Amino acid sequence: MAFVLVLLLVLVSPTKQGLKAQSVDEVIAKIQEFYKMTSSLRGSFVQETHFPNGQKEIRQGRFWMKKPGLFRWEYYTPDKFIVISDGRNIYVYYPEENQAYLYPSGKAISSQLALGFMSGRGDLTKDLKLESFKSSPDHLWELTFLPAYKDEQLEKTVLKVVYPKGEVKEILLFYYGGERVRISFNHLEYNVDLPLRIFQFQLPKNSKIN
Repeated sequence: MAFVLVLLLVLVSPTKQGLKAQSVDEVIAKIQEFYKMTSSLRGSFVQETHFPNGQKEIRQGRFWMKKPGLFRWEYYTPDKFIVISDGRNIYVYYPEENQAYLYPSGKAISSQLALGFMSGRGDLTKDLKLESFKSSPDHLWELTFLPAYKDEQLEKTVLKVVYPKGEVKEILLFYYGGERVRISFNHLEYNVDLPLRIFQFQLPKNSKIN
């Protein structure tokens, strides 16, 4: 199952697309500054997955994140499940099956880049290296990154960013197996008060945990 995402980047010296290096450096700096100042985040998302066999799956839900290491992702359609990190363990709960799974943090998510985003612990100056970029008249920048270290799952990441705000609006993930995942964010709220109980998993009655 693809637990998704990444919010950000790395300072590099780009040369492609004929744009001034100073311009893309400014975009990257804005993104880093924006998320450095973000201690908590909540919003909704649409996750569109394209499989190598041509099939497509669309999931929708909401997420909450609080630094450092706390997150909660609730998937509502087409089926329901919840992913929670309390900073030590990750719980995946399927309410329709009354089944929960427990993993030590770092082992439930194969991509360390995705884990870094979901937990708020990612170091963008080390996690990504810029491959290419382009901008549009509506101040939306598209930046393509490669992992800065070996990632057995993730081949590259494309971020769509609003400049000069520095907010990431869409993430596109390319996996070596041919799977592509697009995540679009909506109704984002930053630095909101999120109670710790959101990130605490309590096993419902009559449910099992593995």
